[in-house]
Amino acid sequence: MSRTRIVLAPHGADAAPQYMIVDPAGVVVARGEAPIGVGRPAEPLREVLVVPGSEVSTRWLHLPTRNLAQAQAAARLHLADQFALADEDLHLAIGPLEEDGHRLVVVVARRLLQVWLADAALHGVVPDVVLPDHLMLPAPAGEVLSAATLGGLVAVRGRRMAMTLEPDLVAIVLQGRDVEMLQQPEAIEAALAAGAAAPPVNLLQDEFDPARESRLDWRNLKRAAILAGVLVLSFPILFGAQVLRDHLAAGSLERHAVKQAATVLPAGAAISDPAGQTRARLNELLLAAGGGPTGLVANLFSALETIEGAQLESLVLAPDGAVRARISYGQISDVELLRAAMRGAGIPMRDEATQQEGPRVISDVILGART
Repeated sequence: MSRTRIVLAPHGADAAPQYMIVDPAGVVVARGEAPIGVGRPAEPLREVLVVPGSEVSTRWLHLPTRNLAQAQAAARLHLADQFALADEDLHLAIGPLEEDGHRLVVVVARRLLQVWLADAALHGVVPDVVLPDHLMLPAPAGEVLSAATLGGLVAVRGRRMAMTLEPDLVAIVLQGRDVEMLQQPEAIEAALAAGAAAPPVNLLQDEFDPARESRLDWRNLKRAAILAGVLVLSFPILFGAQVLRDHLAAGSLERHAVKQAATVLPAGAAISDPAGQTRARLNELLLAAGGGPTGLVANLFSALETIEGAQLESLVLAPDGAVRARISYGQISDVELLRAAMRGAGIPMRDEATQQEGPRVISDVILGART
């Protein structure tokens, strides 16, 4: 069995990926940094790229079909109204079928995954597996959560819950839950090694699947010819790669700022100062939505504490400042209890979908959304 190189994708555009190489027993044999333009290691390595979990949504859905294509179609239908991006801009990775019919589903923006892979290639990394950081942590058998600080954020893993949070949101989101925080670097590295050895899902599915790309047809031959030409010219290109990357990153950030501002500002508003206009608009939204995401989450947890058996399954902070939550209840009437509690707190709540799953009632809600 070959060694594995675990590469941590940086959170910022200026940082180089950090990596560690582990042997088949999970022992770290090397650590380092992959600068831009470096080639792949000479020895054959299985490569696992760990991406920021704050940029993905991880959840478990009841998808009992054994057909993967049917499971993916059902997942898309289930999640259709829960993300701001269009369906064609979302990439779904589906995990194996579990005994009770649930599957792990990871949702990420397709273009963001493309950026991660392109950036990794600049640093000589061609991954076999791509996984969000929170799914690299061990899944606890009981109710105690596992957590570790990675890239300045806190990755959290439960039995059927995984998320990456800003440090100041951890206490609010995990209120009342027991957490085992991995503190020592050796413990974190051991967790990463275990996660790389048995990944619960791989984001490289569908068009990102390397096996799919390996089929040799005329398009692959054309691509290989182009790549061969690029390799011939690669030496002078590498000198300008960093400049080009900085330029592209700056342009991407500018376009992203305008796009994000458009999601927050009123429809048709002219965007001249994305940062300033967004700050002003967000200030208005914070006042209208119960104090911003932190206030919404705090009020949600306060309400759930009054409803016996209610449990938060997942939490997503939307770009417009709203909070999307998936909640399970013991009975259907509990939905109205939560609605009344939110109404009493002056927080608008929209029920997107409510359905029976076994003995539990599952409800997807949006808090603080404009109506």
